[in-house]
Order: sequence, then structure tokens, then C-alpha cells
Amino acid sequence: MSIYEWLTITLICIGGATTPGPSILLIIYINNAKGFVSGVIASIAHGLGIFIYALISIYTISLIDKNIPNIIPFIQLMGAVFLIFLSYKMVFNNPTKKKINEDLFIPQKMISSFLMGFTASIVNPKILIFFISVFSQFINNEFNDYNKVCVGLLAGIIDTAWYILVSYSVNLPKLKNYIISNQRIIFSFFGIIFIIFSIYLIHISIRYFI
Repeated sequence: MSIYEWLTITLICIGGATTPGPSILLIIYINNAKGFVSGVIASIAHGLGIFIYALISIYTISLIDKNIPNIIPFIQLMGAVFLIFLSYKMVFNNPTKKKINEDLFIPQKMISSFLMGFTASIVNPKILIFFISVFSQFINNEFNDYNKVCVGLLAGIIDTAWYILVSYSVNLPKLKNYIISNQRIIFSFFGIIFIIFSIYLIHISIRYFI
């Protein structure tokens, strides 16, 4: 893979990790309920789930590309539509302070934080759709196992790093306030990246049918 492809995947994974969703609420709750260490453990577990989803997506696309390659353009087109929807949510996200129902989660031990973080990523089907949308552009029959694992690790590490940052910010009011006050700019930036990438996916998908 070229440096451009690695950079593109990195930026898109960062955008995906920072997209507002239930996971960030869960990580914030764990930090408030159990402290920073539990938040870090939950973040690592969430990243592990992302790594597993990424590998599943990559190997699924490789299998499809090997046996029924004509379906790949359809996957790319559907992925582009999904990314446009995600971009819309990010660009037009209205930052609000959401109250978490503390009755939903009552972690007692570190293992509970780990299981909660892991489950939050595994039970979210949007993550699988997101990775299939993104990786369908880069994965092909010549993509070896080393590259597949590296891409999966990259996605997992980025996700873990983001949620550790979230955990850290929850315990540092100044950093937390800075992120909150600038989150519209952050989300808009990655939303625009998703839109550009979606347009590119649509272009190569339509070109296949012409």
C-alpha cells in the first residue's frame, strides 16, 4: 500500500472514531462512575472490538473480491451512500450536553469496564458497515495477511487512543471544555473528508457500470 492509502485510511479511521455515538457516552459514564483507570480499560476493550470488526471486514471483502469481484462496485456504492449519511450527521451535528442514565450501567470491577467497552463496539452493526464501506476501496486479492492485520491494528489503535483521550479529558475540565467548544469544527472537518471520499467512491463505482 502507498503512503497516500495509509494516510487516507488513517484519517477516515480517526473520523469514524470521533463520530458522536453511544460509545462516547458509555466511556464518559465509566470515567465518572469508576475513575480514569476504568475508563482506559474500557477504551482498550472498545479498541479490541474495533480491531476484530476491522479484520472481519477486511477478510470478507478479500473473499468477495476473490470469488465474486463484480459485487465490489455495488459495495462501494452502498458504502458511499452510508458515508454521506455519516458526513451529514457530523457536519450538522448539534453539540449538546447529554445526560446519561446512570441506572443503565453499574460497573463493580475492572472486568466489568472491560466487558462494557468491548460489548459497546461488538454490538454496533454500524461499525461493520463503516469498515466495509471504507476498506472496499483498498482491499483486493493481492492484499497479504500482514497488510490486513496492520490495517486492523491501525483501526483498533486509533479507536483506543481516541477514547483514552476522551477519558483523560473528562478528568481535566480545561481540556474537556476545549474539546466541547470546538467539537463542531472537529466533526465538520472529518465530515468533509468523508464527503470527498464518498464522491470518489461513487465516481469509481459508476465508472465500472459505464
